[in-house]
Amino acid sequence: MTDQPALAWFCVKAKPRQEAVAVRNLRALGPVELVFPRVRRTRRGHEKNREVVEPLFPGYLFLRYDAAELNGTVRSTRGVLHLVAKNGQPVEVDVKVINELLALGPDAILSALDEELQIGAKVRIVRGIFAGSEGEVLRLETPQKRIAVLLSLLGSDQPVELSSEDVEGLPNEDA
Repeated sequence: MTDQPALAWFCVKAKPRQEAVAVRNLRALGPVELVFPRVRRTRRGHEKNREVVEPLFPGYLFLRYDAAELNGTVRSTRGVLHLVAKNGQPVEVDVKVINELLALGPDAILSALDEELQIGAKVRIVRGIFAGSEGEVLRLETPQKRIAVLLSLLGSDQPVELSSEDVEGLPNEDA
């Protein structure tokens, strides 16, 4: 038997929009490892696009610590709402999940920056009268930043021309 404490990974639920507060205060506890996975993406603005980094799982982060020593301290840390639990006991997170998150890099940031759209790509309309609709790119007009999208409207496929800033690419289902 070793004197090593039994460290395990747990999922922490942060208070709404207080992930950064929870991260800062949990790191101050000392003997803990923390993974706060985030995603870098392009947020479309009214006049221009900007790059933002947001939580990959809003409100959640992962913490490795000795549960026998720190459960109470973790629960009462500023910014923490509770530990994810089942039947009143914190649920251990499989180390394989953590390893996948750590594979994103030292800051656990997934990059999902917009790629150039191609003819035939699947897109979702994010602004305007057709917001929420999905379609396929028919034509790209680069200098004018316009895009023609084939949408299913009223039972038939109709081409609609939009600003390229009003659409976002959808993941390729073949990948």
